[in-house]
Amino acid sequence: MKFAIAIALIATAAFADDSPLVKAAKANGGPKKSTKKVITNADVKKSSGKLTTLPAATKSTAPPAAPKMSVADQDKLLHDRAAAQKRTDAAQAKVNDLDKELDRLEQAYYAENDPNYRDKTIAERFEQTKKQLDSARKDLAEARDALEKLKPEKR
Repeated sequence: MKFAIAIALIATAAFADDSPLVKAAKANGGPKKSTKKVITNADVKKSSGKLTTLPAATKSTAPPAAPKMSVADQDKLLHDRAAAQKRTDAAQAKVNDLDKELDRLEQAYYAENDPNYRDKTIAERFEQTKKQLDSARKDLAEARDALEKLKPEKR
Protein backbone atom coordinates (compact mmCIF):
# COMPACT_ATOMS: atom_id res chain seq x y z
CA MET A 1 0.00 0.00 0.00
CA LYS A 2 2.78 2.44 0.92
CA PHE A 3 4.62 1.50 -2.24
CA ALA A 4 1.59 2.35 -4.39
CA ILE A 5 1.21 5.76 -2.75
CA ALA A 6 4.89 6.54 -3.31
CA ILE A 7 4.61 5.62 -7.02
CA ALA A 8 1.50 7.77 -7.38
CA LEU A 9 3.25 10.77 -5.85
CA ILE A 10 6.30 10.37 -8.10
CA ALA A 11 4.12 10.04 -11.19
CA THR A 12 2.14 13.16 -10.23
CA ALA A 13 5.33 15.16 -9.73
CA ALA A 14 6.71 14.04 -13.10
CA PHE A 15 3.63 15.15 -15.03
CA ALA A 16 3.02 18.40 -13.10
CA ASP A 17 3.34 21.68 -14.98
CA ASP A 18 6.13 24.04 -14.03
CA SER A 19 5.28 27.28 -12.26
CA PRO A 20 5.69 30.51 -14.23
CA LEU A 21 8.87 31.31 -12.31
CA VAL A 22 10.44 27.95 -13.20
CA LYS A 23 9.40 28.38 -16.85
CA ALA A 24 11.01 31.84 -16.99
CA ALA A 25 14.25 30.53 -15.50
CA LYS A 26 14.40 27.66 -18.01
CA ALA A 27 13.67 30.02 -20.91
CA ASN A 28 16.43 32.39 -19.80
CA GLY A 29 19.02 29.64 -20.16
CA GLY A 30 20.11 29.16 -16.56
CA PRO A 31 22.78 31.03 -14.66
CA LYS A 32 24.97 33.39 -16.66
CA LYS A 33 28.75 33.40 -16.58
CA SER A 34 30.52 36.52 -15.38
CA THR A 35 31.62 38.87 -18.15
CA LYS A 36 34.17 40.72 -16.02
CA LYS A 37 37.85 40.10 -16.65
CA VAL A 38 40.02 38.94 -13.79
CA ILE A 39 43.16 41.07 -13.47
CA THR A 40 46.32 39.01 -13.07
CA ASN A 41 49.93 39.94 -12.32
CA ALA A 42 50.80 39.53 -15.99
CA ASP A 43 48.11 42.06 -16.93
CA VAL A 44 49.56 44.53 -14.46
CA LYS A 45 53.09 44.14 -15.87
CA LYS A 46 51.84 44.68 -19.43
CA SER A 47 49.85 47.80 -18.60
CA SER A 48 51.28 51.15 -19.62
CA GLY A 49 49.45 53.09 -16.91
CA LYS A 50 51.19 55.71 -14.85
CA LEU A 51 52.16 54.71 -11.31
CA THR A 52 52.20 57.50 -8.74
CA THR A 53 53.64 57.33 -5.27
CA LEU A 54 52.75 59.73 -2.50
CA PRO A 55 55.61 61.50 -0.70
CA ALA A 56 56.28 60.37 2.85
CA ALA A 57 54.64 62.53 5.46
CA THR A 58 57.21 64.99 6.74
CA LYS A 59 54.97 66.38 9.45
CA SER A 60 53.93 64.15 12.32
CA THR A 61 50.23 64.33 13.18
CA ALA A 62 50.77 62.92 16.66
CA PRO A 63 50.84 65.43 19.51
CA PRO A 64 54.21 66.06 21.09
CA ALA A 65 55.12 63.72 23.90
CA ALA A 66 54.80 64.98 27.44
CA PRO A 67 58.08 66.04 28.98
CA LYS A 68 59.71 63.43 31.16
CA MET A 69 59.11 63.87 34.86
CA SER A 70 61.57 63.07 37.59
CA VAL A 71 60.78 60.33 40.07
CA ALA A 72 60.22 62.88 42.82
CA ASP A 73 57.73 64.80 40.67
CA GLN A 74 55.91 61.59 39.77
CA ASP A 75 55.77 60.60 43.45
CA LYS A 76 54.39 64.02 44.42
CA LEU A 77 51.77 63.82 41.66
CA LEU A 78 50.75 60.34 42.77
CA HIS A 79 50.32 61.49 46.39
CA ASP A 80 48.40 64.60 45.26
CA ARG A 81 46.03 62.43 43.20
CA ALA A 82 45.49 60.08 46.14
CA ALA A 83 44.75 63.02 48.48
CA ALA A 84 42.36 64.56 45.94
CA GLN A 85 40.57 61.22 45.52
CA LYS A 86 40.28 60.87 49.31
CA ARG A 87 38.88 64.41 49.56
CA THR A 88 36.37 63.69 46.78
CA ASP A 89 35.25 60.46 48.44
CA ALA A 90 34.81 62.19 51.80
CA ALA A 91 32.82 65.02 50.22
CA GLN A 92 30.59 62.52 48.40
CA ALA A 93 29.97 60.62 51.64
CA LYS A 94 29.06 63.87 53.42
CA VAL A 95 26.62 64.82 50.65
CA ASN A 96 25.02 61.37 50.81
CA ASP A 97 24.65 61.56 54.62
CA LEU A 98 23.15 65.05 54.53
CA ASP A 99 20.76 64.02 51.79
CA LYS A 100 19.57 61.10 53.92
CA GLU A 101 19.23 63.39 56.94
CA LEU A 102 17.19 65.86 54.89
CA ASP A 103 14.85 63.07 53.78
CA ARG A 104 14.52 61.88 57.39
CA LEU A 105 13.67 65.39 58.61
CA GLU A 106 11.08 65.81 55.87
CA GLN A 107 9.41 62.54 56.87
CA ALA A 108 9.52 63.58 60.54
CA TYR A 109 7.91 66.90 59.64
CA TYR A 110 4.91 65.20 58.05
CA ALA A 111 4.70 62.52 60.75
CA GLU A 112 4.67 65.00 63.67
CA ASN A 113 1.25 65.88 65.09
CA ASP A 114 2.33 68.82 67.26
CA PRO A 115 2.33 71.92 64.99
CA ASN A 116 4.53 73.98 67.37
CA TYR A 117 7.27 71.33 67.50
CA ARG A 118 6.96 70.71 63.76
CA ASP A 119 7.11 74.37 62.71
CA LYS A 120 9.79 75.49 65.15
CA THR A 121 12.16 72.63 65.77
CA ILE A 122 11.88 70.40 62.72
CA ALA A 123 11.59 73.26 60.21
CA GLU A 124 14.71 74.95 61.67
CA ARG A 125 16.68 71.69 61.50
CA PHE A 126 15.46 71.18 57.94
CA GLU A 127 16.66 74.64 56.85
CA GLN A 128 19.99 74.18 58.62
CA THR A 129 20.52 70.78 56.99
CA LYS A 130 19.57 72.21 53.60
CA LYS A 131 22.25 74.92 53.96
CA GLN A 132 24.81 72.31 55.02
CA LEU A 133 23.88 70.17 52.01
CA ASP A 134 24.33 73.10 49.62
CA SER A 135 27.74 73.81 51.13
CA ALA A 136 28.73 70.15 50.93
CA ARG A 137 27.69 69.97 47.27
CA LYS A 138 29.83 73.03 46.54
CA ASP A 139 32.79 71.38 48.29
CA LEU A 140 32.19 68.19 46.31
CA ALA A 141 32.22 70.10 43.02
CA GLU A 142 35.49 71.79 43.99
CA ALA A 143 37.04 68.47 45.01
CA ARG A 144 36.01 66.86 41.72
CA ASP A 145 37.47 69.77 39.75
CA ALA A 146 40.76 69.50 41.67
CA LEU A 147 40.87 65.75 41.05
CA GLU A 148 40.10 66.22 37.35
CA LYS A 149 43.05 68.62 36.99
CA LEU A 150 45.40 66.02 38.47
CA LYS A 151 44.24 63.11 36.31
CA PRO A 152 46.58 62.13 33.47
CA GLU A 153 45.69 63.22 29.96
CA LYS A 154 44.16 60.54 27.77
CA ARG A 155 46.20 59.69 24.73
